Amino acid sequence: MKLDFVKGHMGGNRIVLLYGDQVPNKQELEVAKVLDPLYLSGHQLGILYPPKGEGNLSVKIVELSQEFLTACGGLTQVLGKALIENKIGNHFGIKLQEPTTNVLLETDAGLTKIKIDITNKKVKRIVTSMDKFVEELYNTGVESIDLQGIKAMKVGKFFVLNGDKVKEKYPYVNFERMDEVTKNLLVKLQKIFQKKTNLPNEDFALYDWNPIFSGDIRAVFPHSIPDGHIEPACGTGTVAIGLGCLESGELKDNKDFQNGKIELQFETGGNLNLGGPDKTKLELFCEEEKLVKASFSHSLVELTASGVVYF
Repeated sequence: MKLDFVKGHMGGNRIVLLYGDQVPNKQELEVAKVLDPLYLSGHQLGILYPPKGEGNLSVKIVELSQEFLTACGGLTQVLGKALIENKIGNHFGIKLQEPTTNVLLETDAGLTKIKIDITNKKVKRIVTSMDKFVEELYNTGVESIDLQGIKAMKVGKFFVLNGDKVKEKYPYVNFERMDEVTKNLLVKLQKIFQKKTNLPNEDFALYDWNPIFSGDIRAVFPHSIPDGHIEPACGTGTVAIGLGCLESGELKDNKDFQNGKIELQFETGGNLNLGGPDKTKLELFCEEEKLVKASFSHSLVELTASGVVYF
């Protein structure tokens, strides 16, 4: 099988884009094998189709584990750059408009808007609206989970864990080095979470309030440590952390809490050979202490390769 591809990353979250008209019918999951290190070595796959409804573009998202995802923030950021700086935009009839091009994506989570800021035909920033994903998180359920004395949050399907709380019970853990002892503990806690929530998926967001370089909070996304699947940046995971912090009361001391709009700067990467450090800007819009809208942008989005893959 011969497939044209575009590859990029958002702060180390590696994304592969394919054209849907080249993918055999109902073989989206099988085609996700292109994410394997033997092929293109990616985390998520976006298969692009003409819109079916009111959007500009339809995208089917597949995870490295060959499962469908309803949303992927990193994919929207890389796609936003590819639409302008690669032939993908022309392929789907999306016209470049400076200084801002707005694109409406049809995803399994619902319509997702990306705002692309452009200067001299180059993308300067992509802002992704994650409102539909926020709805999905609430609909799937948000609750506190006790993991043998450590308080964590179930946010939709995400395991959201405050590393500061882990250190209170296990002061020897080191999230900078992420040594074997630390990784083994995180794997253990993830398994306890999966058993308690009956969620077999591996959506894991780890954060603390101790950024090394700048910002408010730092995060990493060790979705599947045994498989080496540790993402330095993750858009959906960042939103899950924001919602988890809101629901756990960790944002009540934020100066903008009462105003209903909270801005958080995330430090991602920087250690673990993950690149960076980069920044993710997350904006939360709240009503009556509930999250109603969210958007994010990442400081480093790059296209790294394009061509043809055979498999």
